[in-house]
Amino acid sequence: MTLKRFYTILSALILINLLYGPLVRATDSGLACPDWPLCHGKFVPEFTFQIFMEVGHRYYSGILGILVGIGFVWILLNKETRNQLGIPATLSLIFLISQVILGGLTVTKLLHPTTVNLHLLNAVLLLSACLTVRLLITEAPYSKFEWNRPGKYFFVFTILVVLYQLFLGGKVSSHYAGLACPDFPTCYGEWFPKMEGTIRFQMEHRLFGYLVTLSVLSLSAYGILYLKNTNVKKSLKIAAYLVSFQILLGAMNVLYHLPKLITGLHTLNGVLVFMFCFIAAFYHFRSEEKEVL
Repeated sequence: MTLKRFYTILSALILINLLYGPLVRATDSGLACPDWPLCHGKFVPEFTFQIFMEVGHRYYSGILGILVGIGFVWILLNKETRNQLGIPATLSLIFLISQVILGGLTVTKLLHPTTVNLHLLNAVLLLSACLTVRLLITEAPYSKFEWNRPGKYFFVFTILVVLYQLFLGGKVSSHYAGLACPDFPTCYGEWFPKMEGTIRFQMEHRLFGYLVTLSVLSLSAYGILYLKNTNVKKSLKIAAYLVSFQILLGAMNVLYHLPKLITGLHTLNGVLVFMFCFIAAFYHFRSEEKEVL
């Protein structure tokens, strides 16, 4: 097992957990265990489907936590990897600790919307830190970070709006606003209904989603037409396809009344849009040593 393969697998496992978590939510299993870290006072409780979903999510997340810790120690033990990968590895450990705390608060605060939303965003940040380690393992010996790149603010803006859209999606879910508007793309036949109650959360998510789509597609077009890095172009193309698919999944969520698998895929696909925009930005801001010497 090489460090590169280890972080490839770890990043993939975290991504899978970003599907598992929303499925726990979609199956109303979030409070199947009213206590934490035990479940009904037991480490291995009597299983129902909902308890299985909730406890399985906890066990799976626990395994991921151990793997993040192993990766952190592995990197620290070697001076070269410590110098190259120490910062993102440390961030991954910090995000892991905050994720554990937020996971406990999600249960003890009875699925408070703010805690649920932060739990999702923190998981995305944990994925980003581990993914950064994985990408740096290949790139760090041959390139370094270079801020002065064309379109730098375009990349930063797109990443931030996609991340905020994930937060808005979490608000829709945590406020049970997924069916506040029973039709799509209008809401009760109106393009701009009154922004009140759960309709506000649903419409904020929809309207901001149009900005996200425009940003990702525009950045993709910019990258394909004007940038030379093939990794950037490839990642942005994938992001463009995914954001288009995201609209379809969102519409299906409403029109088919939140089918559980579609709900989970909608969150996962949103994370994938962020991930490929992040990968594109990573490669965009890497300069070959020969360019900066």
